Amino acid sequence: MMAVLLLLSAVVTLLLLQSTDVGAFVFVGSTHRQQPRSCSTSILFAKKKKKATQQRRTAAIAGKGFGVGKSLTTPNPQQQQSLKPSALIAHTESQMHATLIQWLQEHPTTFISPKFTIKQSKLGGYGGFSSTSGFADGELIFRIPRECCVTQDDALRDITCGEIFQLAKIKRVPSYQMLLLSGFIAKEYLLSKRMKDKSAIKHWAYFQSIPWVQNQLGQDHVIFWSQEKVESLLGESLAYNDALLIRKTVDSAIRLMKDVIRPIVEDADDEEIEEAVKGAFVICLSRSFAEEVESDDGATVEIENALLPLLDVLQHSNDPNTSLESYDDYILLRARGDISADEELFHCYQEERDDVIPKHKFFTRYGFIPGVRAQVVELLENKSSIFF
Repeated sequence: MMAVLLLLSAVVTLLLLQSTDVGAFVFVGSTHRQQPRSCSTSILFAKKKKKATQQRRTAAIAGKGFGVGKSLTTPNPQQQQSLKPSALIAHTESQMHATLIQWLQEHPTTFISPKFTIKQSKLGGYGGFSSTSGFADGELIFRIPRECCVTQDDALRDITCGEIFQLAKIKRVPSYQMLLLSGFIAKEYLLSKRMKDKSAIKHWAYFQSIPWVQNQLGQDHVIFWSQEKVESLLGESLAYNDALLIRKTVDSAIRLMKDVIRPIVEDADDEEIEEAVKGAFVICLSRSFAEEVESDDGATVEIENALLPLLDVLQHSNDPNTSLESYDDYILLRARGDISADEELFHCYQEERDDVIPKHKFFTRYGFIPGVRAQVVELLENKSSIFF
């Protein structure tokens, strides 16, 4: 009975969210990267996932997202046959990434080049690198099956909370795309913390490789800040309104997810749920990729966000040396130009142009400012022209 009441409460919250304009802003993607030398990171355009077709997902419009902007093509059958699953290789000394790679390699269609490695980046945190052997132009770096990615379908088909997510989509709750993805992974994360056999959580190996709290792997975001800190540092800045909008969106998501998660994770208190949803939103804002996905009948096109394991290890550059190809059943990362031994691999998060996204929004949306090593708090205290 309590579970039914909580579900009804979640439905009421959804309807209330639908009737307000709080947090009604568009997420067109998230962290990471990519395209030809101009680095105009386009949203991918794709047919709805059709197992039989292996079509290439391609760019449609300018904006945040991923993928190369080319017309639909069919992969070369001989090329596909040559991509054998990679053997278990020590790609990194980082235990969390070693666990991730081992999990990815359990899937029969995963390929990770023995030349690919993960180690600490000079930009902070970790990054992808070529090993003692470099990559030739166009050479495959890795192939990750869609089955290992976290998608909107995972949320909509979830047996514990899929129905409420479906209702959020049908009712077009503000920013429902991010709500689906972040709400789903928050719930899965809380469950995984309580399970001895964590393999019961499909994406657990991926979840443990990404930062969930402030300052983990150097992560920071306005979602984690107190309201006092926002007012003090951002109050008169160009970033203030965007920061408030994002925070209000997350507050609305927290209200909903408390009702959704309580009957599933019965011993989770409000504070733990709030922390999980905040962490999930930061992950989705800073790491998810946006796609335009066409319905089977071609009548509608919608934006869908997805988390792509291993790809989000790469650091951002406005002049990346990798390119991403996206197909119905997998994603491919290739070298764009020759890459030397021990060279770091980069992907483009978002084209660095003020008319696309000003630098202060890089911070409010993605938690970093490209090309700037100084601490954001220091920039704000010094009234940097980035923010003022």
